[in-house]
Amino acid sequence: MGDGASFRKQITSIFRHRMGTEMKNSEYDDLLEKSNIVGAIHRKREEKEIIEILMKEPAGENGVPPVVAITGIAGIGKTTLALLVCEDDNVKGRFGWPIWLNAAGKTFDDLASIAGPVKAAATSSGNPSLLVLDDLRAEISKSKVSELRKHGVSVGAGAIIVTTRRTWQSFDDKAMHVFPLKGLDEEQSWSLFTSLGSSNKHKEEIKEILHNCLGVPPLATKLVSKFRESRAGTLEKDKLSEWLQFCLQPLAVQLVAYLSLFPDDYLIHADRLIHLWIAEGFVPPEESWRRVIDDFVASGIFQDVKREEGGDGVVKSCRVHPYVQELARFVAKKKKDEFISTGVEEEPLLRASFDMRLVDSVSKLELFLKEEKRAKGLRTILFHGMVESPLVLGNQQAERMNEYTCDKVLSTCKALCVLDLQHLGMNMVPSSIGKLKDLTYLDLSHNNFEKLPNSITKLSQLKTLKLSRCHLLKELPKDLKDLTKLTHLHIDGCVNIQSMPRGINNLTSLQTLSNFVVGKNEPMASEELRNLNELRGHLEIMYPERLKFQGSSSEWMNKKEHLRRLTFRLDQHDKGNEQDQEKALQALKPHTNLTELHVVGYKGNNFPSWIPSLHCLVKLSLYNCSTSEPLPGLDELRSLEVLELRRMHSLRFVAEKYDESVHPFFPSLKKLTLWDCPKLESWWRIDNNTTDGESKKSIIFSCISSLQIQYCPNLTRMPLYPTLDKMLELVESSVEPVWDTIRYGESKTAKEAEVVPFSNLKCMFIASIQKSPPEQWLVNFTSLEKLHIRDCLQLEALPLGFKHLSSLQSLTIETCPVLDLDRSPDEWKDLENLNSLIIREIPKLKSLPMGLEKVKSLREIRLHDCAGLTSLPEKIENITSLVRLEICQCENLASLPKGIEKLKSLDTLIIRDCPLLMPRCQPDTGNDWPKIAHVKNIVVKQTSQRLWAGKLRM
Repeated sequence: MGDGASFRKQITSIFRHRMGTEMKNSEYDDLLEKSNIVGAIHRKREEKEIIEILMKEPAGENGVPPVVAITGIAGIGKTTLALLVCEDDNVKGRFGWPIWLNAAGKTFDDLASIAGPVKAAATSSGNPSLLVLDDLRAEISKSKVSELRKHGVSVGAGAIIVTTRRTWQSFDDKAMHVFPLKGLDEEQSWSLFTSLGSSNKHKEEIKEILHNCLGVPPLATKLVSKFRESRAGTLEKDKLSEWLQFCLQPLAVQLVAYLSLFPDDYLIHADRLIHLWIAEGFVPPEESWRRVIDDFVASGIFQDVKREEGGDGVVKSCRVHPYVQELARFVAKKKKDEFISTGVEEEPLLRASFDMRLVDSVSKLELFLKEEKRAKGLRTILFHGMVESPLVLGNQQAERMNEYTCDKVLSTCKALCVLDLQHLGMNMVPSSIGKLKDLTYLDLSHNNFEKLPNSITKLSQLKTLKLSRCHLLKELPKDLKDLTKLTHLHIDGCVNIQSMPRGINNLTSLQTLSNFVVGKNEPMASEELRNLNELRGHLEIMYPERLKFQGSSSEWMNKKEHLRRLTFRLDQHDKGNEQDQEKALQALKPHTNLTELHVVGYKGNNFPSWIPSLHCLVKLSLYNCSTSEPLPGLDELRSLEVLELRRMHSLRFVAEKYDESVHPFFPSLKKLTLWDCPKLESWWRIDNNTTDGESKKSIIFSCISSLQIQYCPNLTRMPLYPTLDKMLELVESSVEPVWDTIRYGESKTAKEAEVVPFSNLKCMFIASIQKSPPEQWLVNFTSLEKLHIRDCLQLEALPLGFKHLSSLQSLTIETCPVLDLDRSPDEWKDLENLNSLIIREIPKLKSLPMGLEKVKSLREIRLHDCAGLTSLPEKIENITSLVRLEICQCENLASLPKGIEKLKSLDTLIIRDCPLLMPRCQPDTGNDWPKIAHVKNIVVKQTSQRLWAGKLRM
């Protein structure tokens, strides 16, 4: 039954209920019965305000029904609050039974098809209707709200309630009311927990769990309650199933259960998890799988999240929260190292996982395989290897799955659909793999084999083949074209593959092709790419200059409208092919939907003229390119957020001239990296503002957040960046653009816009700057939290503005040979948030900087390789918050001050390679031992020649 028919059936059910012809089985009744609206006891304020809104004239002053939007993440209590409002006696008296619709996956147009019968029902009852759209996931704009009201009126709605995960705005609409819900605090969580009738048997343990769940939805509290009760043996299996069906959508039950296949504290790569979910046949919700990952992060299921830089900052890797991991095993009814049954199907799929990082993993696997009754019906098996280890090439990676054991797995588990063998150091793939006729997903990534058995092409059902980072793999099977259902082929990092097998153009279902290697003397290689128009995600074309183009034959690249990221990696070692490179890139014009473009090793002098036409481009990266000519029309890329120019050794100018018709200037750029561009002089070749200094200074990056300039010593003119708020990194580069930006703050334009340059900057790294900064240059850096100064050979003193860094938390100063840190005792007193100070290779340092004892917040001091350091001041006793003191390679420091014994908060003292000081700090016998005996952790150590075994109490 289609969505529209299903939607009408829901409405008909509610209509009959309101007319008294159907007393049970409506969605609203089911929700009330299952929820008992317990979760709303902590939403009294929102409940009262919503009821007050609904009890006004339902149609509003101008005949416009009010819209109440209840927003928040999954499980936060949106639906429960809406139910409680609907059950209020006053609301019932005005509206009667609500028109309650499950709106997940539905559009506003669906309302039009059921407008007639519902409107008739509303008219016959004599009451205006209360329309509730539960779990609406459609994007909302001002026009959509108007459309919502229009359809609401057509069904007789006098007021509308929407629950949604989306963030809504009021659009200056007086009849529009948004209620964002937040998670519960500790007191509310405990109140809800006890209201659920849970036992107090493990009260302290449960309170600790709830403390770890702060800020997450009431769903988490309910989860803990039922989970703990079940562990106590008081919750029956069928009740758990019923509760899970209510609190989590069926899909979420499957996905949470699936997490039990991963070991505790295991680093999960989001791409891998998504690919596995897809391979398992889980049907995605209306949002993308990326949205599911984000929801899991928002609800606290995932922690230790790492995100990709730039663009949308999508989740790269994460770990499962320990409590959720335990819960996942509970939901999946899985014991460690045993096969499990996950999902809610009548005939559940059997899945198993083995942690191959453990010493006894192979023996456990062999025992499992001997029980053929359990193994032969297995549909999924995952082997977890050393995914967190550093990148290991070739046979240096330890083999954890030999050919014999692997063959035993393949011959025993004949019903496998999903097989994950990544990170096992395998040197050979058994030919018996071709017998797995039901296999749809095969991951052999990060292994050491040089070739694959051709029998792999007999896997007629295979949809996903992953070979990422198989560094020794030399070629793909020649009959790869026989895998007609292949949808995803991952070969990124397979650096030894020299060409693609013939016939790959027949794989028209391919959506993922991470790399395409154009072999030498293969004039027909472009034909292999021509028909692959379903490609999406990322495609890297290696050696595109080897492609042969005739007439309009290059238009096929423009037809790949689903591609979002494209990399051209050209041959840097083939001399004399500059014209071929220019011709190839000009011919390979991508679709304008592209969001990322990377060009590596380009030796042509002119970049493709089509670059400015990529209006959706978010990231542009040029690496190791030889052009000396300005780049074409970058300021026309209105969506560009990240621009990286790395190792552009011949580039002198980024742009030809400033185009005043393109305004504002780079309106979306957030991150700019200029790295190793030694000849770069100016942003523009033609400075059309030479005679108008004020105009020149008005050209700014309006929303830039992070700027990295390294090894660009001649870059003296570029757009200004007063709004920089995240990071400024300046290494072996000119400081003039920084000074120009600071001076810009004094201009009329900046004052009108109330721009104070660098006033929001959080982090700064300055290294190898030859020219000393002006005295007052740090005055406005009032938000700076982290400052690192290194290799500034002419820096004699900290600038006067240093004392204004009231937000500074971390300061590192190293390798500044003429720096004197004792210019004034007052320059440290206002650093009220400084908690970490690292001083390294400052030869003029004789003691701690004068006035440092006034910094009451300081928790850590590290002194390294300071040859002039001869003593520490007695006033160190005033740094009462000091927790860690580290002194290394300070050869002339002869003793510790007596005041150190008053530092009761000092927890760790480390003294390394200090020949005069170490004998005095030996337990019991050293002269300075009484001063430091109270310190819990002490390390006294000579790392180069002699070794004093100190005291280590951990």
